[in-house]
Formats: sequence, C-alpha cells, structure tokens
Amino acid sequence: MTSGEEQRQVILALGKSFAQCTDFDLWGQPIEAIDGYKRLSKQLDDLANADSSLFSDEQKKVLRKIGICLDLRCKALQAPDTINGILLDDLKKIGNTLDSILNQRCRDFPVDVIAAQLQTRTLPNSQNRAQESDDLDEDKQGSRAKGSLLPRPLAYSGMKVLTVKIEKIGLKDATQFIEPYITVSVKDMMGADLTTSQDTPVASKKENKCIVFNEEVHIQKSLESLPNGFSIFFEFKHFKPKKNIISTKCWAFMEKDEIKEGPVALELYQKPADYKRKQIKLLTVKPLYLHLKVIFNT
Repeated sequence: MTSGEEQRQVILALGKSFAQCTDFDLWGQPIEAIDGYKRLSKQLDDLANADSSLFSDEQKKVLRKIGICLDLRCKALQAPDTINGILLDDLKKIGNTLDSILNQRCRDFPVDVIAAQLQTRTLPNSQNRAQESDDLDEDKQGSRAKGSLLPRPLAYSGMKVLTVKIEKIGLKDATQFIEPYITVSVKDMMGADLTTSQDTPVASKKENKCIVFNEEVHIQKSLESLPNGFSIFFEFKHFKPKKNIISTKCWAFMEKDEIKEGPVALELYQKPADYKRKQIKLLTVKPLYLHLKVIFNT
C-alpha cells in the first residue's frame, strides 16, 4: 500500500468516526458524543505528533485545529451554561475539511479557532483567561497522569481475552524522563488500528535504569477475533516542557506467534514506530528491554 492509499484509509476511518460523533450530538446524546469526540481528538493528536510521518506539517496543523475544536465542543456539552465557542453547524463544516484534507490546500480553516477558544472561556478578563489556560494545561497533565486504560472485556464461548501487564522498561537515562507513559495499540499488517489505543498512567517509580509501571492493559478484542498478522505495539512517550510536546523515545512490538502466557522481554527500537515493521532499528545494543507479563483470560 502506498502512503497516499494509507492516508486515504486513515481519513476515511476518521471521517466515519467524526460523523458518528456528530450524529450523537444531533440526537441529544451528550455522553456518547463526548466519549466519541475525546477518542477522536486523541487519535488526531497522535497523527499530528512530531514523530508521525503520515501527514505533511500543513496537514498536521489542520488535524491539531480539529482536535482543539472537538475538545471545545466537549467542554460546551459538559457545561451547558457555557457560551458555545463551537456549534454543531461549525463541526459539520470542520467535517468537510477533514474529508477533503488530502485534496486541497489547508490554509483556510472554516472556524476561527482562537475566537472559539475565547468564546468558550466565559471569564470576564484577561487575567482570568490566563488562569483558565493554566487550568487547561493542568487538565491535560491530569489526564496523562490517569491514563486511558479500558476495563477487561467479557470473554465469550471460551475465547481468550489478553491482558498484558507492563512491568517496567529499561532505559539508559531512566531518571531523566518527565511524565513517562506507554501507549498500547493493536494493528494489522498494514498498520491500521484494530482496537482503541490505550495509555498507561504516568509512571511514578524509577529505579536504577528502569521505569516501573506495573499496569495491566486489557486488549479489547479476543485473540480469536483478531486477524492473522496482527501485532501489539508499545510506544514509550514522555513530556518535554521546553517544547511543550509529547515525544516518543522508543517502541516495541509483539507479534501474534510471540504471544505466550508468562513473562516476556521485548527489544526496544528507534522512533518513529514502524507499524508495518519494514524499517526497524534497535535503540541500543545494551541489554535493555520492555518487560511484560502475558495473561490469558477465558
């Protein structure tokens, strides 16, 4: 598959999710709409990350703006008394921009994002607005700290549901990383998502050359329902305060035939993550690994 075909598939999937969210919003189902908007915003943030190479810098700017608008819509739905900076009609225009992002120049965005942010912030003066901006940053930090792990799904008819306990990761400068966490995703041979990606909570313990997590990640589909050639990816990420960005340091993956119950040690690879596993380079020749424990639930 060429990069252009991959881009089209990703935008098609995003557009479908976007339409489902706005339908919930239109039908007066705020809980479902908020949940969908938040998931979609996270996907857009991942695609707009500096380490992602699927889209151009210009397209990434648009994806970031769409993510901001989704967050603002969530805020309006969560606080009905707030002045809405983003209306449902605005989202429909934004949806058209998302659908056509590959076919047109990205300079003209249908919504003034800065004005929308100011409208959603209903505090009366600039000092309060600055405080709210700080609060938003704190909310993001709090969200990272808590992670986005999902509960264990039910196993049906004897099918195996996989739990991966992330115990620790070995890194040369383990103590230097700020707010470290791991994103776990399940992808097919072409790199397409098969389940919702999950973030561990920020690790709170560092010892010697290891960052300790001890977090259980429940894969959201049974092993039997996942296609041949799938892999589970683990991306180690951390916060860079000087640039105010989340950066990927390294990654690891586990293929289907490697999934066996018990302890596992995975090699670490240089960023960016190669979901198609065609250009893989070891992070280091030193004996540093991602340590996991695989558990089968039936």
